[in-house]
Amino acid sequence: MNAPSVTVYLPTRNRAGVMAEAAASVLAQHLQDLELIIVDDASEDATPEAAAQLVRADPRVRYLRQPSRLGAPAARNRAIAEARGPFVTGIDDDDLMLPHRLTSLLAGHDERYSLVCSGFMHERGGWRRPVFTRPRTIPLGALLHYNFVGNQALVMTERVRAVGGFDETLAGSQEYDLWTRLVQRFGPARRVAGASYVFREGAAGQSISTSASAGLGAALYARKHDASMNDSQRRSQRLLQAIASGRQVRLAEFPGYFAPTTADVLLRYWAGGLPIAKSLGDRYRRLRWGPGSAR
Repeated sequence: MNAPSVTVYLPTRNRAGVMAEAAASVLAQHLQDLELIIVDDASEDATPEAAAQLVRADPRVRYLRQPSRLGAPAARNRAIAEARGPFVTGIDDDDLMLPHRLTSLLAGHDERYSLVCSGFMHERGGWRRPVFTRPRTIPLGALLHYNFVGNQALVMTERVRAVGGFDETLAGSQEYDLWTRLVQRFGPARRVAGASYVFREGAAGQSISTSASAGLGAALYARKHDASMNDSQRRSQRLLQAIASGRQVRLAEFPGYFAPTTADVLLRYWAGGLPIAKSLGDRYRRLRWGPGSAR
């Protein structure tokens, strides 16, 4: 069997209904030369049956089941180890790919860049808002302030394997950490114009990420990459930790969090008051890189 152009990994646990919707959005891509690897993190619902239906209906689908609950990073790493495509990308089990996503990401690939990403549509309460839709180059200096990549990207499979895949010891920020290590080794990331992914807030009810794990993950990321950071980047990281943990930043603390690169994040977070602060915190806990903006 010929290798597909792209391998898409889909980790899932106990979300049979939305998982099937996410898988359908992958299989409906304009680029048909792909494989979809569903990794079931020891689900206890109808996920095995739903995945079996997908496998029977489409030979591009592969289903793997973890022997016990090991977490999403381990599920992604298993798919990456099994990937047959020269490129890998992923989708969360409660999100969607727009039909042009893989085509646009492949068109934007350039080996001078470590990875290619795009903007997304933030879907909440029946409406969608575009986020991160402007094209840009993302060097390490910017990435150490803020995850301008997002939670999904297209990467050469050999590169992901070369840096060791996702860090399974992190409680959160695993994607952010992987993008950082890729940029450190292979050069800046590239974001193409437009949105090609749909982040569906609340589509599966409660998010897997909790405030505690997201806050801890943000702290562990900052600690892991501290040696590469300057004082301005450390201030940005303190802000992201505050957002992840749901803690309101008081006006008197403003100087300790201020950095030019993330000043707009701080201003929106502080000036918006508690309701907006909570919204930003919830969004960060789900996306793991802070509140979105069309930058």
